[in-house]
Amino acid sequence: MVDTPKSISVGCVDDRVCIRIVGRGTFQNSQPVRQYALEMMERGLHEFVIDLGQCQALDSTFLGVLAGIGLRLRELGHASAAHVVNASARHAELLQTLGLDRLFDINAGVQGVPDNGHLHPLPDASVVPLTRPLTKDEVADLILEAHQNLIRTNKRNAPRFKELLQSIRRRQIRQKHKE
Repeated sequence: MVDTPKSISVGCVDDRVCIRIVGRGTFQNSQPVRQYALEMMERGLHEFVIDLGQCQALDSTFLGVLAGIGLRLRELGHASAAHVVNASARHAELLQTLGLDRLFDINAGVQGVPDNGHLHPLPDASVVPLTRPLTKDEVADLILEAHQNLIRTNKRNAPRFKELLQSIRRRQIRQKHKE
């Protein structure tokens, strides 16, 4: 099986934050997306366009990070400023199944992310070695937060991720007892 290259490009176009996922969106490249989105919101940018046109797969942690972006925008009073464009039928169905269609307009006629040089690679979100890999605790915290976001988005997600969340919490408790 060939591993699909993963890269994420980001940029701002006309006060819109644009994020393009190429290859796979996974727990491995979701933390830089989360950090970038939070930084852009702190700068006062509140319209996000997520382009899935070149995305081949999304794992639940990455989807939970996207949910976190949508939830944060909603908390800031910008619920209608989150868009997913160029989603395949499979991705649109996945987003709807998990309830992200409550947070994002999906393929709703919003202009996609331009290919005119406004985007640049997001550091630590591609196949190049990470400048600072996440620790096991940071990965666990990210996965926990992402899945809690999915449950906050749609309570029907709770049974889907119950065992995963319990496993992470047990690991965190064991880790604290070791310290």
